Amino acid sequence: MRVIAIIPARLNSKRFPRKLMEKINGIPLIVMTYKNLLAMNVFDEIVVATDSLEISNAIKKNGGEVFISKKKHFCGSDRVSEASNNFKSDIVINVQGDEPFVNLKSIKKIINFFRDKINKNIPVVSLMYKTNDTTIIDNENCVKVVIDKNSFAMYFSRSKIPFLRSLDKNFNFFIHVGVYGFLSKSIIQFSSLKPSKLEKLEMLECIRFIENGQKIKMIQTEKPTIGIDTPNDLIEAKKYLDSI
Repeated sequence: MRVIAIIPARLNSKRFPRKLMEKINGIPLIVMTYKNLLAMNVFDEIVVATDSLEISNAIKKNGGEVFISKKKHFCGSDRVSEASNNFKSDIVINVQGDEPFVNLKSIKKIINFFRDKINKNIPVVSLMYKTNDTTIIDNENCVKVVIDKNSFAMYFSRSKIPFLRSLDKNFNFFIHVGVYGFLSKSIIQFSSLKPSKLEKLEMLECIRFIENGQKIKMIQTEKPTIGIDTPNDLIEAKKYLDSI
């Protein structure tokens, strides 16, 4: 089974422009994400898919492989889909460029899930973690996911879901992590679907699958990661690195 990682990377994020070239301890964020995956030594190939020559040059300077997008894309997974057509794979793992601290154990969970023949017809998996930290739950940049009894996603939202009509201080919410595992045919299928209504309202690409009647299997990780969505997240990331 050939497993490749594709990192979608655009320079001009609306919420935090040029964030992928912001430096953490002297290293551009996109380079840190790339090097983190490289150090895992579990991928047959790692590719950064981007429309930015600046990002491309930073990755190539560090010995990485780059695919330059030829189309405009609505979301990262669309960019991953275009790139995946140019590389041989059975499984494509999409790690967002702003997720530099995804851990090896979580990635292995995705790979091992697909290696189990019982899961051969499940097209997409993604990651989540549990928390009852209100600062995370109330943050619109921390995407909440509700799941069914078989751990398939029912819906993703920036809003706090589910709504707790009866206050339960011990209730744990699931927070989505920006990592997806696709069967190679499934990432192509994803991009063949037009951006859906709810996807555009929430600006969450994962909703496209659900809105088109398909399933995303959610895999729980043991501890949260730090995704870089805002300048404050960058500060927290630097504190995290200083603490380890």
